[in-house]
Amino acid sequence: MKHLKKIIAGSVIGVIVLALIIFGVIYYSIANKPFTSKENVNITIESGESFYGLLDDLSNKNLIKNETLIKLYVKLNGITPKITPGVYTIPNDVSLKQFINILNTQDTIKVVIPEGYTIEQIADTFQKVGLFSKEEFLSAVQKYPLPSYVKKEKGRRFALEGYLFPDTYEFARGEEPDKVIKTMIDEFKNVLKEAEQQTGVTIDQSQIDNIVTKASIIEREANTFKDMELVSGVIDNRLAINMPLQIDATVIYALGKHVDKVYYKDLKVQSPYNTYLHKGLPIGPICNPGIKAIEAALKPAKTNAIYYILNGKEHYFTDSYQKFSEKKAELNKIN
Repeated sequence: MKHLKKIIAGSVIGVIVLALIIFGVIYYSIANKPFTSKENVNITIESGESFYGLLDDLSNKNLIKNETLIKLYVKLNGITPKITPGVYTIPNDVSLKQFINILNTQDTIKVVIPEGYTIEQIADTFQKVGLFSKEEFLSAVQKYPLPSYVKKEKGRRFALEGYLFPDTYEFARGEEPDKVIKTMIDEFKNVLKEAEQQTGVTIDQSQIDNIVTKASIIEREANTFKDMELVSGVIDNRLAINMPLQIDATVIYALGKHVDKVYYKDLKVQSPYNTYLHKGLPIGPICNPGIKAIEAALKPAKTNAIYYILNGKEHYFTDSYQKFSEKKAELNKIN
């Protein structure tokens, strides 16, 4: 009986040892080569994404051997993975340690795109930070497949104007323009949903282009959110009575260059963006608006005003042309 117990105990120990050996082989195999792919692996890490969230995504795509053992390796080795947003091309034969180091040391470029920038200004910014040339970006913008909600109208300078959301981004050095454009459009989509939640307004897909066009005008015309809401109301009021918008910001965009002051000769520029010559909204957005301008476009202030003029940092609003003219004359004397 004792002999039998020794045999059973020995067998159990043997099984445990064998299991540990097998576990060790698998564990170190994964540590030395965690990827299943026979080719290099392309990974995009978004801002705010965690290492474990990335592992979940890779596991769902069957790109790694065993997510649980990789997490165990990280814990047993006391590693606190730090990952940098960007686009990565990971060699398929790297070790787990090398993979984690790559994610932490990727050469990225941080770029700030201010609200109200045009596509040409965005292109200048990308060239300035060394991401790619202005010409490369503008060429990619012209060739990029348009989202379904963007109107394909002849005469638009850039069909994607208005949809490259202004924000702070971090891109991998050497990133392709198309991926940068996609990232900015994806962010626009996220912001549009957020604007819906903030305003309680449900956006009809067929109206997105008009909303963004209106928001782009608001962005260039107003400095404060209060003014944005009022300018939005004025635009609606003018449209309701079939009055030309006559907004200088659209003329500046039509000119294709920045001017500090719009002269009467400028108001005659032949362009579908010129709201002095053409009634209604311009043919498309005149810049890339931020979320506050989009919210103001969705939910304008209730006002009777149809005229406004800059008075310091904010605007003076009125429904009387006489009062508007008096205020304009007063400000001209001061300036």
